[in-house]
Order: sequence, then C-alpha cells, then structure tokens
Amino acid sequence: MVDPPQRDLIGQFVGSDCDPGRATCSFHDETCTLKAGDTLQLEVEYVDTDWLPLFHRCTAHAVPSFPEEHSVYGVYQALMETTLSPTGAHLPRTNEYVPEALTITDITVVDLSPATEGRKPTDQC
Repeated sequence: MVDPPQRDLIGQFVGSDCDPGRATCSFHDETCTLKAGDTLQLEVEYVDTDWLPLFHRCTAHAVPSFPEEHSVYGVYQALMETTLSPTGAHLPRTNEYVPEALTITDITVVDLSPATEGRKPTDQC
C-alpha cells in the first residue's frame, strides 16, 4: 500500500539553504525566485516508504499532468500543487532552524502516475 503524499510532504522545506524564504523553479535558465504565497507544482515519487520531491515548477512551467518524459515504470509518481508558506524549518545542510523558511502546508493532487505506467528501461522492453 502506498502512503498518501500529505504524510511525507506537509511541513517539508522547499526553500534554498542560502535564502530559506525563497524557492526556485527547476525549469528556468535564469533565476526564478518564488516566495510565500506563490503556487508551486511538485513532481514527486514514492521511494521505499516515503514521497520525495523530484522537481519544482513555477506557474509559468506548470503542467496539467505528470510529464511522460519523467515517468518511470515501476515507481509511483505524482504531480502535486501547493501554496508556499513561511512556517519555518530546519535547514538541510546546517540543521539551523529558520522561522520564515518556506514549507509545504497544503497539497492538491493534480495527477498520479501509477507504478504500472511510465517508461520502461530499455532492457525491459
């Protein structure tokens, strides 16, 4: 049974260690700074027993469904949407607590990619 993503993702830090009150989009050539109140899409996958973020998307790079080019056969994946909130978090590198650090506080599931779908490695075709 796959656990719901809310359990693993709510409260997770999504800012940067250098500027915990800001987050970035994974799909910009230039710096794209997101702040509290901005919408963020997350591509996540279920690894072992936890949902883990793969990519962040700003509204300019938002997609309607989990991207086929990122889907992997045999892995549960999902596209989520959240509003960034400054609820505070411990920074991954230093473990310093920053009260205004951006975190995931609510999650809307946009699309699911079941483990039975997605691209298969070439040795399984």
